[in-house]
Amino acid sequence: MKIETDVPLPDSSRARKYPFLEMEVGQSVLFEDEEVNGRAYRAAMSTGRRHHQKYVARREDNGIRIWRAE
Repeated sequence: MKIETDVPLPDSSRARKYPFLEMEVGQSVLFEDEEVNGRAYRAAMSTGRRHHQKYVARREDNGIRIWRAE
């Protein structure tokens, strides 16, 4: 087996369904009728780990808002 460096990670298929890869720091998206630990939340958190970005989520009255923090 050969260990390689600088091979880019593949894009997340979840991230294509949601706008997380296109978001700039400070931007947010409201997902109406979504719960914390719902599909959008899990997609944001897994995308962040893969692409070294940080996302923050907060529950709002009608859903969940997810920000790109870094």
